[in-house]
Amino acid sequence: MVLEYSSFSTCGNFYAHCGSDSKLKIWETGTGNLKQEYTPNLHLTSPYTCLTWISSLNVATHPKKKRKSEGEGGLPLLVLGTQAGAVVVYSVAEGGIVSSLNDGHKSAVQCLAWESGADLFTCSTDNFVHWDVKNKTVRRKWRNGETCSAMAVSPDGEMLITASRSIKWWSVEKGTVIRTFTGHATPVIRLAFLTSLSGDNYVISAAQKDRLVNAWSLNENADNNAVSSFLLSDLVQNVSVNVSKDGVTNLVVVTQSGTLHLFSHQLNGKCGKPLKPTLTVMVAFDTGQSKTRVPPLTILGAHLYSQLRALIVYGQSPFLAFESIKLEHTSNELCLVRKDPKKSTSSVQQEVANKVRAPEVSKDVQYLTGTVVNGSLAPKRGRGKESEVPMEERLENLALNQPSSSSTQPKTEGMAHLLIQGLQSKDKSLLQNVLFRRDEAAITQTVQRLPVQVIGLLVKELSVLLQGKTFTNQVAAVWLKALLATHSGQLLADPSATAAFSPLLGLVETRVNCLAPLGRLRGRLDLMLHQVSGSERQSGLVDTQALVVHQDGDSTEEGSDTLGSEAEDDESEDRWDELSEDEVENMESEDVDET
Repeated sequence: MVLEYSSFSTCGNFYAHCGSDSKLKIWETGTGNLKQEYTPNLHLTSPYTCLTWISSLNVATHPKKKRKSEGEGGLPLLVLGTQAGAVVVYSVAEGGIVSSLNDGHKSAVQCLAWESGADLFTCSTDNFVHWDVKNKTVRRKWRNGETCSAMAVSPDGEMLITASRSIKWWSVEKGTVIRTFTGHATPVIRLAFLTSLSGDNYVISAAQKDRLVNAWSLNENADNNAVSSFLLSDLVQNVSVNVSKDGVTNLVVVTQSGTLHLFSHQLNGKCGKPLKPTLTVMVAFDTGQSKTRVPPLTILGAHLYSQLRALIVYGQSPFLAFESIKLEHTSNELCLVRKDPKKSTSSVQQEVANKVRAPEVSKDVQYLTGTVVNGSLAPKRGRGKESEVPMEERLENLALNQPSSSSTQPKTEGMAHLLIQGLQSKDKSLLQNVLFRRDEAAITQTVQRLPVQVIGLLVKELSVLLQGKTFTNQVAAVWLKALLATHSGQLLADPSATAAFSPLLGLVETRVNCLAPLGRLRGRLDLMLHQVSGSERQSGLVDTQALVVHQDGDSTEEGSDTLGSEAEDDESEDRWDELSEDEVENMESEDVDET
């Protein structure tokens, strides 16, 4: 799906670009300045899906605005289709929306087509609409049975070309298909109507992810296959075509790599082989060093406004540069060395800033009034010191109990805005920054501020997060809980909610079936860990010290101990002998006394 749309105006004075954020930017090609930047109120909920330039018309503006009509020599208008099915007209002179075409489509507008001699044509999945832009009414409406990716209308407004993969040739008056061409293998993204000098009508088609640009003959007797094919080196980005005075068809194709290819061929009958470009143009910026490699600059678009002169735009938004080049060279390749638009813009801003200089004033200068011009002014006092902050105020400023800014709650309004922008643009970094939060109160308030249109996108994103690991599962569960609690009534009334929640229900059922085995495994693991920790505690209580310690002495100590014990034994025996003799004498003396 193409998320960026850009186009040159019919006169070539303006270049419009609308990105994935639905912000419209308009540059003035003559000066290269960004002239206007417009952001609609509902650019996130109802973004722009396509755009095209139209010439000045007598568009009926708001009754309170008494300005001159656009048909009186005003600036061109820009028509944009929205995802809600509305078609709005933007005026460069007014700097805003001047008209709205409603009641044409019920689904998103897929493509637009306009020519100077015809009215506006729009297409969606439900029907085609032929508009009267001046009166804001529907001229004709007929049903469309398939998706339309590109559209072109003949200058007289009688033939309409639509394409998805196949290319259909319609009769505007009857609303029927005249012929269906083979088309491309991928969706067609560019269609260009072409009328030769002989009056034969052709249509140029370029498809997505295709390196061939085909030319088809709008003749009822012609074949359904392409009459000519143009071979490219890369995928197609932009196409511009015109017919010179000598009948040669000049085709300019800009590829996605930023290279411009020119094909010059006279459409007259079927061509067997694919044609190669006659000229290839590349742009590079000068680095100021001769030995370094020259980096390329990307060519974003081209507008072939004369026979062999094209207006190209190169650079990177919002720093773009515009240049008119001549496509007549003897060689097959042309490399233009230019300054980087980003650096040139910054240098211009620096030069403007350097022109404004402040006067240099010394601190000792004295300003004299009229009363002291003729005399000298003597200083009465010496210059005092500069005022200093008292010590008490300094100590108060060093208070450590001040609340930090990190403790404040995040603004839920900003989170809701960022979440809506991330869901619309599918920015992964922005979605992770918002969704990976643990504050349930902030999540609930953010979900409460979400519009109904983004609930389906949020459910799809949460289903992706639930398929991840533990952390993403926890985050997705918190968001899903808040979403169901807040928008349950809307989800019950929406018939498409069943298809959106089917993947979530399948994931939940799968996880629930694994809950019982996981519980048993957890119980066994807890038991094993408890036993291991118990055995470790018991082993820690056992005393590792020995109850008895036996120490062996030296041999000398043992000999001395033995001799000592023998001497003690001899002394004890002598003492026993002495005691025994004394006791005998005592016993004898006792016997004599008794007698």
